Amino acid sequence: MNTKNSRTILIHVISWLFIFSLPFLNFIFKPEELLSTNKVFLFIPVLFTLFLCGIFYGNLLWVAPKLLNRRFWWLYTLVVLLGFVLYYNYNIGVFRFVVIPQIPLEDRQGPGENEDWRNTFRFVFPLLFYSLTILISNILHLLNEKRREREISRKIEFQKVEAELSMLKLQISPHFLFNTLNNIRWLVRKKSEDSEESIMKLSEVLRYIIYDVDTEKVSIKKEVEHLKNYINLQSLRIQADAQVEFQVDPSAETLHIAPLLFIHFVENAFKYGVDGKNTPEIKMQIEKTANGILFTCKNKILNPGNSLENEGVGIQNVKRRLDLLYPGRHQLEIEEKDGYFKVAMQLEVNEN
Repeated sequence: MNTKNSRTILIHVISWLFIFSLPFLNFIFKPEELLSTNKVFLFIPVLFTLFLCGIFYGNLLWVAPKLLNRRFWWLYTLVVLLGFVLYYNYNIGVFRFVVIPQIPLEDRQGPGENEDWRNTFRFVFPLLFYSLTILISNILHLLNEKRREREISRKIEFQKVEAELSMLKLQISPHFLFNTLNNIRWLVRKKSEDSEESIMKLSEVLRYIIYDVDTEKVSIKKEVEHLKNYINLQSLRIQADAQVEFQVDPSAETLHIAPLLFIHFVENAFKYGVDGKNTPEIKMQIEKTANGILFTCKNKILNPGNSLENEGVGIQNVKRRLDLLYPGRHQLEIEEKDGYFKVAMQLEVNEN
């Protein structure tokens, strides 16, 4: 039983205890009258309240959900009227078989005496109490329905977001695999001794994508290992004097983030920063900030014919994931200036 249900049950119990105690509040100020009062009369209000309690929960838990939710208005009205007839006859029965026998014969009034008061007490008051019970029960039912609809809407939205995130993640993985296989094909054609190593690195990268990221969050340490495998794989085909740097703040490795948020920009850095002729210049860094982490990636653009606009879909995927996973808790700046492409992604993350 969750906390919300426990709180609801406690509120109901306290409310009914208060209602049951109302007829006895007068004895708090005149306790001596409690001893002289006929005990039968003390329990008459309890009997009436017990009946209304049954009406209240019968309507709340069965009648209203079964009939009102299905728009069976006429049937619901009929059931409510039958309930009042039952309650009215219950009141008449209690007075006739419980209350009146307790009144001495000489104190019983004749048929014509105070008849208006008797009719009011036997019909108007029961109608008032019964109507109030049904009204409060229906209000509570409607509130429960509104809350249930909100919960269903939240679940549907959550499932929709999960499905969208999965789709976005799948859109990243094939693109990454395509580029990597092209690199391996290039090594095989050269009959490079690094071909076997590249296949092993690819195996580790794919294992991470397929098995290790099937969770909401991963440690930055695992994400860094994945990025290093990718960088090592890409570095097999670039010049020995290439300036490829990847610096990681050790204090940031214990933090947890959503997986595969950096790989697209690292991919782009090698895609646009390597041309096979010029010396690549790629710098990446992950550092811890006051409330999270900062990821930066900068590369010299050696393929000016490939503009950033060609990568619009991939960048939009990353932006969409950030909007879903870190709403109001991220900043993404992308800049292409003076022959360099620079990305700065700041995330607010918790310690766990």
